[in-house]
Amino acid sequence: MRLTYSKVFDRYAMSFSDKLAEISYSLYKMLRLRFERIFPLSENEKYGFEDDLFSKEESADMPQGFDYIEKKTVDGFVRLDYIDLYDYLPKEDLATFIKELKKCVSQNKITPFGAFRSRQDIDKIDNLGRYYDGKAFTNILSVRFRKNKIIQQSCSDISISLRNLSATFLVVKYRIYITKDFNDRLDKVCKEKYVGYTSVYRQFNTPWYAVKKFGRAFHTGNNVRQEKMYEMISRLKWEILKEIRKIFSVRFWNNQIFVPTFETYSTNIRPSKERDNLEFWDSISFDRAADYAPIYNACVCWDYKHGNNEGMRLAAFCGGNYTKGEYLPEIAHHDLSDIYGVYLTASTLGDVSERDIAICNKKISKVIRNAKTSAVLKVRVEVERKLYYGYRFISEFSGKSIDYDDMEAFCHQFYKKGSVSSRCLENIAKRIQETKIQIDNILKLLNDAAEYRSSEENIKLQWFMMVITVFSLIVALCSINGNAVISEIQNIIEWIKTYIL
Repeated sequence: MRLTYSKVFDRYAMSFSDKLAEISYSLYKMLRLRFERIFPLSENEKYGFEDDLFSKEESADMPQGFDYIEKKTVDGFVRLDYIDLYDYLPKEDLATFIKELKKCVSQNKITPFGAFRSRQDIDKIDNLGRYYDGKAFTNILSVRFRKNKIIQQSCSDISISLRNLSATFLVVKYRIYITKDFNDRLDKVCKEKYVGYTSVYRQFNTPWYAVKKFGRAFHTGNNVRQEKMYEMISRLKWEILKEIRKIFSVRFWNNQIFVPTFETYSTNIRPSKERDNLEFWDSISFDRAADYAPIYNACVCWDYKHGNNEGMRLAAFCGGNYTKGEYLPEIAHHDLSDIYGVYLTASTLGDVSERDIAICNKKISKVIRNAKTSAVLKVRVEVERKLYYGYRFISEFSGKSIDYDDMEAFCHQFYKKGSVSSRCLENIAKRIQETKIQIDNILKLLNDAAEYRSSEENIKLQWFMMVITVFSLIVALCSINGNAVISEIQNIIEWIKTYIL
């Protein structure tokens, strides 16, 4: 299956059946209103046809911001600074990765203070494949986009970093720096007033033509802004990954899933429980129950993937320094995503393995009922090939490459101790091991099935060879003495009836 934008980012996409339902409802409504004098409307129809009743709620205004350093109220802003995309790299492919880095340098403009300028920088990459330490990303390359004019309008630079994931895997982080032009468009979306609308609502078993059974779904102005933000950010991610794939091998893409991402925003809008503020944060997909780190002046929102191909997404909203002499919130703004890099990659690899297990189970359940050993062995080879990288990773991942030191800084309003971040990062190793147990059971099942089929076929072969031997003996005796053989044949037949049949 080839990944497309509509298959990956389908959170607000309408199916063909839904589109037919919208058309049939619009036609039905038009005809009913036109012939209202002949066939009067019921009270329910009158209420349902009044779309103005459902579209009066506009999107929330952007709240005022507050400048901690100047101690005054200012115009609020929400600005996207970085998008980090994560992929995994088997260490045996490092030589290919270095060639791709050189190709990236030749096709783009290297930044003035970027790495990858000397033989020592390449040796640094080679060393990552020789030992396993790792709780920090190593910057490998920073370049400016030069050829893609569309990308240049939204993204200025790309920075590539590596970090150990497990004994034989690395995490590749592609950090994209967002331009002022894109943030101007984002600011327009945040400030524009959107009006709500209604759409057809129908149960899963209601056909598209059963218009009398339809209901109406209500979408507020905040929901409209959510859709606009989702479309804007998703389209940017899609174009970025297209550009990356022109040079680099993206393994998650080969696994039929979009890479996990981490978005880092800066804002001067302060946390508040006021209704207007909460509605605005909802309108830009900020989770009300986010993890908050006061020492970093930052919140982290967990937004799990919607479909099978979208990939996991996290976002951080950073408020900047509290005072002029402050430095920790500014450092956290730049490095906060590094805390989650290993988790996002490991979690997505686990998702790929679980998805592949489900696919393999369908093949296994079908072939187990097959009487041929060759078919079982063939499926076993296919399963091992499909689960190769996933099984290799989960066999060696222990969670030690995750940096838990910063987790104590985060808190959550629903938990007395800990946060969503700490619970997810601490449980990922356990979840990976549970996936390993599933794969071990699958492989054991295939081994047992192959052994059983092989034993069954060996028994049949032994019986067949015994019968051939008996008849060979009869033919040999016939060639020696006909009369004696006849009586001997009768004795053999009686023996077979008594002891075998």
